[in-house]
Amino acid sequence: MLTLKRPLVRALTAACAALPLAAAAQLSSDLHSIVRNAALGHDGFAGVSVVDLNTGAPIFEFRADEPMVPASNMKLLTSAAAVKVLGPDYAFVTDINITTDGKVVIIGSGDPALADPEVMRERSPSETPHQLFSAFADVVSSDRSKVKEIVVDDRVFDRELIHPDWPRDQLERWYCAPVQGINVHSNVLAFYPSPGTPDTGTTADLSPSSPWVTVENRSRRISEGRNAVWVQRTESDDNWVIRGSIRAPSQSPIEVSLHEPSLYFGNIIADRLSSRGVIVGTGRTPQDSVRLAGDHESFKFSGPALARHTSTLEEILYRVNYDSHNMYAEALLKRMGNMVTGEPGSWSNGGAVLRMLVSERLGPDHAASMIIRDGSGMSRENKVRPSTFTAWLYDIYHDEEIRPAMLASLPTGTTKLRQRFRLSGLSNTLYAKTGTINKVRCLSGYVINEETGQGAAFSVLVNGLGSGDAVTNSKRLHKEVVEAIDRNMHLFAMPRPEEPIEQLGG
Repeated sequence: MLTLKRPLVRALTAACAALPLAAAAQLSSDLHSIVRNAALGHDGFAGVSVVDLNTGAPIFEFRADEPMVPASNMKLLTSAAAVKVLGPDYAFVTDINITTDGKVVIIGSGDPALADPEVMRERSPSETPHQLFSAFADVVSSDRSKVKEIVVDDRVFDRELIHPDWPRDQLERWYCAPVQGINVHSNVLAFYPSPGTPDTGTTADLSPSSPWVTVENRSRRISEGRNAVWVQRTESDDNWVIRGSIRAPSQSPIEVSLHEPSLYFGNIIADRLSSRGVIVGTGRTPQDSVRLAGDHESFKFSGPALARHTSTLEEILYRVNYDSHNMYAEALLKRMGNMVTGEPGSWSNGGAVLRMLVSERLGPDHAASMIIRDGSGMSRENKVRPSTFTAWLYDIYHDEEIRPAMLASLPTGTTKLRQRFRLSGLSNTLYAKTGTINKVRCLSGYVINEETGQGAAFSVLVNGLGSGDAVTNSKRLHKEVVEAIDRNMHLFAMPRPEEPIEQLGG
């Protein structure tokens, strides 16, 4: 990255004070025209805020102080707060231990990345959840040939797994996966349907392998046409039904959310132990001896943990912001609540911690204007002002502890955002988070000149969208705002001389 020479910075500093005014005049004219011509439909409306990244001066505001539904832009608040509350070097830990009376106890910290195939693939292309489960079972089976029971200690979080605001007709989808004190395989079961043979009929492989689960196959084999297959799960348990028609083996999995991930993980360990000849409990099946820890239950261990799994905050932030994974964001919110209060993490105490941090960093007015229902933005009851987003983005950008972690986790104009918005020819670097739920399209982030340190924080929240044309136009609005900032970047203020310019942009 280019480092500015100090004499050049001093030479430019005298002009800095006037530059935000010039930017406000020229860029405001462009942005007013863009917003006025956005064609968002009868009920659609946008809130827009743009601030200079080096002075914090407002460059453009349109309904900027109106609280709006942020969708997944909520993750910008949750993830940055997690870096500050937990620390950039924080690691989630899951331990497996044995008590003096022969109970296997799995102790969770709310890690959303445990046995997530995507995270494991990034660590090592050959690493798989199967290997992780086998390693856990191996260390236990090497210690003994019989265990009394398997106790899953998920008490770091409360046991409200599904937020009441989430759409009830979508709870089976991966993006509505529950959050618990022990999460596993991103809290989904992956189905790979296949047409089988005329004799066998259709089949489905499961990942992870789960021989104890109940799967009712009502799908049929076809010789023409495309696959039209789906999987349903009853809301109150882990019983699945495969429906539809199958012509060819599925290349991509059908991911269905688990009912109770913590117990599912305990069942996996019980199954893997049993396959190694370890006797688990005295029930009809090993799964009969798997349970959650009691509210006030304590354990006396025979020694240090037999196995420990860790996930870094860096890995988790990437899944939150780049992949926009809702369960990950909710785990961060609840972990913050637990960390600060000492009570099981919940949407209530996690939201209170987030509000407290916004109040401390931005002021009570911003905090009072917010409605915080969850950490991912799935709830339509969340409300945040565009001006709060830009104030937050400005603040965390100037925090040496938070900025590198956040920028590294965000999509850019040359990666995920390039295809989504058909961006081409940006002269500066775009870091931004999208937000999408029904009738809502949002984009908030940064446009930064990495060489000079000039930049803008922006937030474009669009609510009330109806027709397909309005949705398409909302994406065009996002694109045109970014492009207007990009082509006017020369008007933005240079960093002040005392700022460490060589570190800007992470």
